[in-house]
Amino acid sequence: MPVIMTYQLLKMLHVAAVVAWLGGSLFVSLFLLSSQPQDSDEAPKERKMLGALRRWTLCVTTPAMVLTWLVGLHLAVTFGWFAMTWIWVKVAFALALSALLGIQSAALRRMANGSAKRPPLVDLYAPFTVIASAVIVTLVVVKPF
Repeated sequence: MPVIMTYQLLKMLHVAAVVAWLGGSLFVSLFLLSSQPQDSDEAPKERKMLGALRRWTLCVTTPAMVLTWLVGLHLAVTFGWFAMTWIWVKVAFALALSALLGIQSAALRRMANGSAKRPPLVDLYAPFTVIASAVIVTLVVVKPF
């Protein structure tokens, strides 16, 4: 297979994994933001949604994050991007988004175990995801440094 075709396929796989990862992360952000205390009238519906969201996060969002990292690192090493500054800034934002998914997963687990406590800074999860994603896309497209 020609190198250019392999690059395009890997880039496509990377972008698809990013979309699944960040879409799942945004959905978790919005769920955590809108969740009600366990004693509310909405509790049975919310528990059902919580179970489905935890399964989705474990089976789709987290593997998509791992695939994003694997393909992204492979591309960066193969094409020598680690010699450029923009990739390190991108990696820093991607690490922050990965940490956020870990925080969100822990919050979902605690909620499933009966905790009604809101996660810290939950109001900032979705905006941070959108802003960090925009910064990453800008870095990849413009490669400013």
